[in-house]
Amino acid sequence: MTTPDPNRWGWRDAPARSLAEWPRLVAFAAEARAAGLDQVLVCGMGGSSLAPRVLADSFGAGKLRVLDSTDPGAVRAAERWADPSRTLFVIASKSGTTVESLAALHHFSRRASPDHFAAVTDPGTPLEQRARAEGWRDVFAHPADVGGRYAALTVVGMLPLALIGGPGPALLDRARAVDQSEARELGARAAGDPTGILRLAFPRPIQSLALWVEQLVAESTGKSGRGIVPVVDDGPAPGTADPLDLGREFLRWEHAAVEMCRQLDVDPFDQPDVEAAKVLARAELARPGGAPGDAPRTLTPRELASTARPGDYVAVLAYLPQTPEHDARLAALRRLWRGATGCAVTTGYGPRYLHSTGQLHKGGPDTGRFLVITADPDGDIPIPEMNTTFAQLEHAQAVGDIRALLARERRVAHVHLRNPEDWSALAPA
Repeated sequence: MTTPDPNRWGWRDAPARSLAEWPRLVAFAAEARAAGLDQVLVCGMGGSSLAPRVLADSFGAGKLRVLDSTDPGAVRAAERWADPSRTLFVIASKSGTTVESLAALHHFSRRASPDHFAAVTDPGTPLEQRARAEGWRDVFAHPADVGGRYAALTVVGMLPLALIGGPGPALLDRARAVDQSEARELGARAAGDPTGILRLAFPRPIQSLALWVEQLVAESTGKSGRGIVPVVDDGPAPGTADPLDLGREFLRWEHAAVEMCRQLDVDPFDQPDVEAAKVLARAELARPGGAPGDAPRTLTPRELASTARPGDYVAVLAYLPQTPEHDARLAALRRLWRGATGCAVTTGYGPRYLHSTGQLHKGGPDTGRFLVITADPDGDIPIPEMNTTFAQLEHAQAVGDIRALLARERRVAHVHLRNPEDWSALAPA
């Protein structure tokens, strides 16, 4: 039986610890607003970005946005929104070395002064050292005993909630009342489902909670050839619609995920296969001239669809900026592939999914079929500090993940869209 890391259980006490820390967070938020910083851009990935996104979406906070992409179009959209004279940039990275967070930091630090930045990171990281050396507005310690995907009720989620003026104490009080036995039963039922699929849907306004649960379940369970495939569904959603219940939902699903892992006999707190794609992406960027190479040969979409069998799932992975138009096209593509293959179909934007479902794709059961979409960027943005550009970084991440999937003998199709408006080449037949 796998023994989870004993130093990663701090999330269970997060509601109480965050209640004690709440006055400091509120005071910081008031100070920032008094300084004219009435917009917040959170730059992070995975657990550092999804909880802030859920909270902002659920409480209708138009003054907080999240940047969790290296796509030049996504970076430009964030830049257009984030007026540097009135934006607080929260750079969130538990390790202090997350490449996407640092790329965003390099970009925006050329546009805003150090007192417009705050860091959320483990004590002693390079990010903390830089923040203190440059005189950032503040540095907040990510709890060392909490993994990123279990950190929603720590400063990772509670600082953004304070910055939007959210009801932290009420949300945290509800979290403390979670029924742990019921949560473990939820996890046991999910682990015992013979389909290996967990369908996720939540009512408005907490609909985006499904993306957070998707990451939690996929990255926690998907390893050693085992795992549960979370599918964000667009069907009817029972359950609470009260944003104040998010605290309870966060903690409920954390307990459930740990129970899923206990049933599957995997460690809920590690992610052994995530690094593979990062290593291969770095290798792409290290090529002579600094430009990533071409992607390796893969199946065609038609060939990929023909390999699908009952019980498989299809993951459509798009290295594109998230826009309403792309959301609509991905939704249509999902329906098309579901109808053609009979499989559950998930969608994800790259490189965000690398920090969400990427562990499941490579470490979980060999039931995935992966359709990777890339496109020529509409312009590029240099990152001189990293000797690359955002488009090159994004392309390297896509190619690195394709190589990592192929190294695991996963079935992959890759389509590069020369015309981003023409998606006909992505059809399964």
